[in-house]
Amino acid sequence: MKLFTFLALIGMLAFVNCDAIKCFQTVGDKVEDKLCAGDDVDATKCKGPEFTYAAGITSYDYGCGECGADADCEECATASCNVEKVAGDDFECANYEWKTDEFVANAAMTTCKSKASMTEHVCNKPGTAAALEADFTAANAGCGPCSVAQEKTDKKCAETSTEVNSAVSMTALLLPLIAAIYALF
Repeated sequence: MKLFTFLALIGMLAFVNCDAIKCFQTVGDKVEDKLCAGDDVDATKCKGPEFTYAAGITSYDYGCGECGADADCEECATASCNVEKVAGDDFECANYEWKTDEFVANAAMTTCKSKASMTEHVCNKPGTAAALEADFTAANAGCGPCSVAQEKTDKKCAETSTEVNSAVSMTALLLPLIAAIYALF
């Protein structure tokens, strides 16, 4: 009987797909790193929500397989590559447009989205060599890095960034509060 059990286990192991990859998958309200199974056991890619500076992180579920025609989905081709994305703080950037003979920042700032994993907020703007309307391509209404790498190389697009540092913003909030409390007593 022990021999039969042993052979049955060996037989079952022979049919297990050893090539299954791990992907982060939405399970209820959590995201877990698990082996692809069931209908997705043969998946070679992982998928998850897309991030854009304009909309932030889409509500697409994490899982195994290809996105297909889903616009709110982003796919990758290595195991566990679809790491969970967490929303960061919103920030603002100027959006530039061509006026007669120069680029001018619009009066209204653009609200940009970020991910918690970002260490800096990046904006794009016309570079020092952007002398004609065709020289600069505004990306995401000013949010994020330059969209055309050659424009950055040619100094037709410039990037500005600010560090994401919650300690600095917390200090700026607490110092006046401490001064007000001190003045009361």
